[in-house]
Amino acid sequence: MELSGMSETRIGTEGAGGVRARWGAKHCGYTANATILWIAMRFLWVSYVLLWFSIFYFFIFSGKARRASMMYLDRVTPGRSWWRRRVDTYRHMRAFGSLLLDRGVMLTSRRHGFHISGEGLEHLAAAGDDPNGVVLLTAHFGNAEIGAPYIREMGLKRPVNLVMYRNEADGTERFHATHHRLLADMKVISTTDPLSAGLKIIAALRRGEMVAMRADRKMDGKTVGAELLGGQVELPSGPFVAAVLSGAPVLSVYTVRLGYRTYRCFMSPARRYTVGEGETRDEVIGRAAKDFAGDLEKMLRRFPLQWSNFYDFWEAGGEPRRHDDTT
Repeated sequence: MELSGMSETRIGTEGAGGVRARWGAKHCGYTANATILWIAMRFLWVSYVLLWFSIFYFFIFSGKARRASMMYLDRVTPGRSWWRRRVDTYRHMRAFGSLLLDRGVMLTSRRHGFHISGEGLEHLAAAGDDPNGVVLLTAHFGNAEIGAPYIREMGLKRPVNLVMYRNEADGTERFHATHHRLLADMKVISTTDPLSAGLKIIAALRRGEMVAMRADRKMDGKTVGAELLGGQVELPSGPFVAAVLSGAPVLSVYTVRLGYRTYRCFMSPARRYTVGEGETRDEVIGRAAKDFAGDLEKMLRRFPLQWSNFYDFWEAGGEPRRHDDTT
């Protein structure tokens, strides 16, 4: 049983293949992060203003992220002018910062003043009684974590497991663990040891529990190919292997920012992936990856600025492509 393709989940990671140099993670230190969060909890609009100045700094000095954003947005909206490409990229980076800020506020306290609605909740309710558990697939898109604490409020009592990177020796992870209080009672399966994570995922599904994981960013381990926005990409095979091995229903789940203090959680109808007569397991895994990529592409075309992958997602090996961004 191989689940070593489980994806890294830290938003803002630049590159792939094990590269974990995060975009701007330690600029100004964690004291500054805590200060901005304190302001946001009390005067959210003030923190947005401060954020816009910070994002402008990264827009100017983070050339790799800027070029990757332009290449991605060119796939969504081709034929834009020189000026429009740069404006959209700044808006893309600003959306990323706003999502991180909102996430910090919403996971720190339930008295956050945000409104969250749901679309497709009936699909999750229908899958909620399955004895094989439920696989919830998402991406580095929107604000994936903020939907997790509210699943129980939908009437679903089974435990929820979050598959995410958690290393207590890492300063960023300690900062998140301290401030993201609404995740304190959630079960976390850390991807620091991919093999162990894979075993825990299968065990949780066999107990009939829910497992939520991102499936759009490969790090180390096996991958599966799929088409996304007109190009071939490599996705981590782990989430799709788990779906096939467990026989659990699979839903795509995306929590999207609609505006100031307003979010909506979109859930797809459930799918099942079992190896039928004349099929191989690899073929079924490939079909699951294709379905996920199709769901993700629909969301990217609706909300293109909310995808938080700032590296060349289509480049072989996951390393950012270097080229002039003046054209």
